[in-house]
Amino acid sequence: MITGYNTDVKHDGKVFHVQTEDKGVKNPIIETLVYVGGGQIIASRQYSYAALVVDGKIDERILSELLDSQHRQTIRWITGGKFDSSGPPPFGASIISDRSFDEVVLEFIQEQAGVEPIEIVLAEEIKAVAGTTAPLSILVRDEVSNAAIPSARVTVTLDMPGGSQAKLLAAAAGADGTVAGQVKLPVDAAGGVLRIEARHGAQIDTLEIPVTAP
Repeated sequence: MITGYNTDVKHDGKVFHVQTEDKGVKNPIIETLVYVGGGQIIASRQYSYAALVVDGKIDERILSELLDSQHRQTIRWITGGKFDSSGPPPFGASIISDRSFDEVVLEFIQEQAGVEPIEIVLAEEIKAVAGTTAPLSILVRDEVSNAAIPSARVTVTLDMPGGSQAKLLAAAAGADGTVAGQVKLPVDAAGGVLRIEARHGAQIDTLEIPVTAP
């Protein structure tokens, strides 16, 4: 039984490491982490397959397909430019997609379970510079259909270099799936991480943006 995958992906002059693992039926989560550079996590995504667990078990074939599909789709995020230095694709990108067979299988399985993964899309690159105010324009959408997700919960937190954490924004997405606002970054935040998290039911997506010095 395969319980996870690890893949290095070269793109945009960087090496990204993608790690996907199953947490087990007692914690029915498939988690994918994306690392870059010296091991910094820049994104994470989780899929809950609790609805597929029956009598403490899950069909191993289905679990294997979910693991493989989530891992491959995250790699396609990277090669498709989601984490490029120029910023992720705009709101309208990939409305018409060339989904592969494994993505079609994943969509079918998730429809049967009644839950689908979500993703965060930024209208424009966030420039997280210490001592400045950063505007935010966030879209939360269904990862498969690209449909906006109203009422998704969005939180923005700041992990300071010293280890402390501050919540900068908490809001529910509007009818169009978007959240707009701004966050003020302290002057001593350089070296910290701005974390954007979206939740809808059991589904979670996270983006992490390093805070730079002025």
